[in-house]
Amino acid sequence: MSYALECKEELTHVVIETEKESKILLNAIIHNGFTLSLSSKMSFKLNFETPSNPITRFIIKLLLQVFPNINYNLYQRQVMRFNKPVLFSIFIEDGDRIIKEFKILEDDTEIKREIIDNETLKKAYLRGCFIVGGSVNDPKTSNYHLEFQTSIDREAIFIQTLINSFGFNARISKRKDKYVIYLKDKDSICDILRIIGVNVQVFKMEEDIIKRKVIADAKRKVNFDIANQSKTNEANKNIFKYIKYLEKYYPLEKLDPKLVMVMEVRKNNMEASLTELCDILKNEYNENISKSGLNHRFRKIKEIALEYREKRNKNDRY
Repeated sequence: MSYALECKEELTHVVIETEKESKILLNAIIHNGFTLSLSSKMSFKLNFETPSNPITRFIIKLLLQVFPNINYNLYQRQVMRFNKPVLFSIFIEDGDRIIKEFKILEDDTEIKREIIDNETLKKAYLRGCFIVGGSVNDPKTSNYHLEFQTSIDREAIFIQTLINSFGFNARISKRKDKYVIYLKDKDSICDILRIIGVNVQVFKMEEDIIKRKVIADAKRKVNFDIANQSKTNEANKNIFKYIKYLEKYYPLEKLDPKLVMVMEVRKNNMEASLTELCDILKNEYNENISKSGLNHRFRKIKEIALEYREKRNKNDRY
């Protein structure tokens, strides 16, 4: 089962407090999930399909709560594609009563205004929209995306308005014959899911986000340490080259004893970092020195080696 479907099925267990909430929830489901067509008797037919048995049962239960005497048919068919072996269909032959009640083909401004003015009804409407037309990416991926789909332009604007009334910044795009209202910020996705009633799956999402962040931070630290060690090794190799040159050709008795000291420490601790060398100098030689001070001495060793090599090369030419 996909993560999005798990979220939707969790929403079917949210407690509905009032009859008005049930009606608004069903309104959203009818508006955004059911297809509308005309029968031969010129009455409206309504149809909805889902791969989820719990969602099917939930919608039928809700339908009978709001319209106790409504007649419907339930069908099940095999679909060997899209990893959905079974589709459940809710079919309402005579949907005129529902169409009229929810003003599907009329100006429903008054109903929408009532929803906007009531936070519980806003949540219920968005819950219904998500159950039949919502989607959210699996949190195990780093591509965060949540969306609501509808085929009606004014409905898309209304859904966007409801989402943004909670302080979000949902956007709308067109995908084929559908309008998509979406969020891509992971915190906003967690928050809107929690607002409409998804709690268990949001907790799992936040766990996955934290796990992925911990793993990413650990990898970053390892890569950082490896990069630093590579730099240290390269720097060690370079300074060791100059130390070997001075030991072979330069009269060491003329060198500053402090330079001779760090040359000796570096030779004996080739894998050590600057911090580790400073600790060795302090503990074994009673020499307090900072990393910048140690770097300065290494640069001085390099300068002396290069100058002396240049001088020897000139002498050899003459």
